[in-house]
Amino acid sequence: MTRLYAQLEALESTDEQISVAIAGAGRMGRSLAVGSAHVDGLRVTAIADIEVERAREAFRELGYTEGEIAFVESVPEGNEARANGQPVAAPDALLPPQLADVDAVIGATGDPDVGATVALRAIEHGTHVVMLTDETDATVGPYLSTLAAQSGVVYSGAAGDEPGAIMELYDFARSLGFDVVAAGKGKNNPLDREATPAGLADRADRKGLNPEIYTAFVDGTNSMLEMTMVANATGLRVDRRGCHGVRVSGVDELADVFSTDGDGVLSRAGAVDFALGGGVAPGVFVVVTTDDATIHDDMSYLKLGTGPNYALHRNYHIPTMEPLLGAARSELYGDAALVPEEPVVDTVTVAKRDLAAGEAIDGIGGSTVYGLAENADVALRENLVPIGLVEGATLTSDVDEGEPITYDDVELQRGELFHLRQLQESHFQA
Repeated sequence: MTRLYAQLEALESTDEQISVAIAGAGRMGRSLAVGSAHVDGLRVTAIADIEVERAREAFRELGYTEGEIAFVESVPEGNEARANGQPVAAPDALLPPQLADVDAVIGATGDPDVGATVALRAIEHGTHVVMLTDETDATVGPYLSTLAAQSGVVYSGAAGDEPGAIMELYDFARSLGFDVVAAGKGKNNPLDREATPAGLADRADRKGLNPEIYTAFVDGTNSMLEMTMVANATGLRVDRRGCHGVRVSGVDELADVFSTDGDGVLSRAGAVDFALGGGVAPGVFVVVTTDDATIHDDMSYLKLGTGPNYALHRNYHIPTMEPLLGAARSELYGDAALVPEEPVVDTVTVAKRDLAAGEAIDGIGGSTVYGLAENADVALRENLVPIGLVEGATLTSDVDEGEPITYDDVELQRGELFHLRQLQESHFQA
C-alpha cells in the first residue's frame, strides 16, 4: 500500500522536496502557501499575483524575511533566484509554471482566462497542473486534460475542493462495484439567483472574500461549475437544467430524495446534483445501489440504511490544504484527483435581470448573469454560451431575465480561453 505521508516524510530529510508554485495569492492561494509549512517533503517556492504584495505577504507568513524573497519579472530572473535558494514572488501568473525547478503549479486565480493560460504554459513546460480555478476547468478542462496527457504531465482538478472530494467517494463506490445513482454536494450558502456583489459586499468582507467570488457562491454559479467538473470526469449528467437542488432535513434523506423510486426527484439514475440544508454542507455525497441481496443485507446490518439506495457522505472538504497533497501525488505517482475526460455537462449563461443590446456582461459573480448546469449535447443543440466565456462580452440582442444567452446574443472577448474552447469543441466533435 502506498503511504503518501511516509514518502513525504522521507523527502523532508533530503534535497529533493517537491517544488510547488501557486498562481494567485487570494484567500485560497495564501492559505495554501501558509499551510505548506506543515506538509513534509514539499515546498512552495514561487507565488504569483497581480497584486504582488500579496505574494510577498504569503512568504513572510511562511517565515521568510523581506530580504530573502526575490521579486522577479522574468523567467531568467526567477531561475537565478531559485538557484540561489530564494522563494520567488512575481506579478505575472504565467511566470512560475515556466521555472525550471517547479514540479507542479496550483492554479488559484479565480479568473478563467488566466487559469487556462497558466495551465497551458505549465503543460508546455512539462509542469503538472492542479486546477483550483473551477471556472477554467468547467470551460476547457477536457481539452487541457487531453493536452497534458499528450505531453506526459498530470492535469488534475484540486483534491479537497468539492469536485475532488466527490471523486474520492465516487471512485471508492465504483471500485466496490456499486452503481452510482447520484453524486453531489451540500450547498454552503443560501441560494439567491439575483445576488449581486454590491448587495453582498459587507458579508463578503466579513468572510475575507472577494465580493464577486462570494456572489458566485450565493447565486449558485459555483455549484454549477463544480457539478460540471464532476460530470465531465465521470459521465454523470444533470437530470434537469440547474439540477434539482433539493432541500433536506438531514443526510439520511439523501438516499430517498436522489432516487428514481418513490418520492425521489430523479427521472434517471446517474446524475450530479446538490442539496440544501440538513447538515450536508460543507460535505459531499454519492448515492449508491446494488442488485446484490447479500450486500443489501450487509448495508442494513452496518446501519447504512434500509435500501435500495444508500448515501455515502464525507462531511468535510479542505480546499485550503488538500490541493497540496494533490500536487505531491501528481509528482510522486502521476496521479490526479479529478480528470475531465470529455464534455458531458456545461455551465451555461442565464440573464440575472433584463439585459439590453449593447450592455457589457460583467461575468461570473457579477450583477448581469449566473450559471446553470446543462447537459453538453443540449447546450450544443441550443447554441448556449458557457459562462466561463462571457466576461467582457457585449450583448447584440435583448435578453429577458431568466433566459439563457446564446452565441447569437453576444460578441465575445477572444482571449486564450476562447481559443482553447474552440479547440476543445473541434477535438471532441470530430
